[in-house]
Amino acid sequence: MVTHMRVFFITILSACIILFSASTAPCIDDIIIIIDPTLEETPQEFKQEKSKSLKDNINIRGFIQAKGAVDTNNDSANEHDYTFYNNARLEAKWTFEGSRNHIFASIDSEYLWFGPYNDEEDYDFDLFEGYIFWSTNSIDLTVGKQIIRWGKTDQISPVDNLNPQDLREFIIPDFEDRKIPNWMVRGRLFSDFLTLEGVYIPFFEPSRIDYFGTDWAVYQHLKEDVQDSDLLTPAFKEYVKGRYVNEDTPPKTFENGDWGIRLLRTISDWDLGLSYLYSWEDLPYYKSFPIKNLTLNGSASSDSLVRALAGTTKLDEEIEVEYRRQHIAGFEFETIVKDFGFRGEAAYFDRQSFLTNNLTSTRKIVYHYVLGVDYSGENDWYANIQFSHQIIKNYDSTILYFNRNNPSLNGEISKEFREGYFEAELKYNFALNENSFYLSPRIICSYVPNLDITLGLNIFEGDPDTLMGLYDANDQVYIDFKYHF
Repeated sequence: MVTHMRVFFITILSACIILFSASTAPCIDDIIIIIDPTLEETPQEFKQEKSKSLKDNINIRGFIQAKGAVDTNNDSANEHDYTFYNNARLEAKWTFEGSRNHIFASIDSEYLWFGPYNDEEDYDFDLFEGYIFWSTNSIDLTVGKQIIRWGKTDQISPVDNLNPQDLREFIIPDFEDRKIPNWMVRGRLFSDFLTLEGVYIPFFEPSRIDYFGTDWAVYQHLKEDVQDSDLLTPAFKEYVKGRYVNEDTPPKTFENGDWGIRLLRTISDWDLGLSYLYSWEDLPYYKSFPIKNLTLNGSASSDSLVRALAGTTKLDEEIEVEYRRQHIAGFEFETIVKDFGFRGEAAYFDRQSFLTNNLTSTRKIVYHYVLGVDYSGENDWYANIQFSHQIIKNYDSTILYFNRNNPSLNGEISKEFREGYFEAELKYNFALNENSFYLSPRIICSYVPNLDITLGLNIFEGDPDTLMGLYDANDQVYIDFKYHF
């Protein structure tokens, strides 16, 4: 607890230093002035004009966020009752005078803590995004670390696969907030007929997950639960305690890069798009698990694993994971009719990895489409509903959490009150062929200028063999403060 508080105060202090530095840098007085005898301005006047030009072309903004969550029910001895998240980000955009060309950079300080017992924490301070944008009337080019959005749908998007996601808290953060920037080169060619977009990603970046030690980890609190079990021998407990994940990631070479193309065209008020992406899967392929003769009964939860370990054979190996290539072909559309927006996506995956009941992966062909409609109406009402259907070809009954057909309804309903100072919002995801769902109701208060205060719930419900049911014990209430400057 002392450690995470210390990191929190360091983060706030760092943000203050960043803000102070931003207000005093760059130091215009240190700019070297080259005097041209043909100029009519004095050196001081020239310096003042230069200073004004720099200030007009540089836009600095950012935010500081602090979020605390409490588990609504103490379901097991080793689960984490509290979560604390702190994020401070500073962004700067320098636009070249008389053009859209610009340089953008943002630095990010992020801290995530789970506790108080068997506590886990992560802290990162690094470049979040940083890129150069250059354009003419018919082309543009963006080079650097960035987030690029493909597709049209919200929260679930089978076409949007360029950036990995931060899944350390599963799907609790919004889809946009889970995105992890990646180094990319994007070029676009514009014509009256269509827009052609090309993307190259030189270095592989996986989605961010935890394997052990948190309520959201792949194996959750397996090591701690094994130590508490009366079913296993001391030797087996010591064996499990020493296991770790050996993650084999692709070498960061240009030959291992991802690349994709996208064609966009508008026909009679319909925005249409076709895309192709050759990439590495962002989530791991589980190549080998050291405990053999293991068969899970529909769930890889820590509790299910402990019960299944009796009678298994253990080998002196580690958990081996790697990443595999895939081809993705996508289609997207969007149009607006009065107060309604219609949108959709469809994607074909030549291979996608799924975890099986012996804790290794299998790969299957997948078809996935999403159809959605949103409504912006009177009295500040907004509603979005999407139908998602994932189809696994040559389905294998050993696959955990997924059926051959996986239909679901997801979306958002919101309403603003008191001239926009308050907003009530509900995000939802219902699986239609199984007993599971996720609900996230929240109230957002924006009465204080630049400050958003959010009070909300995250509710997971479902049978243990469903993806939402896996986190049934992780319901939480939270409060979030986010100050924009």
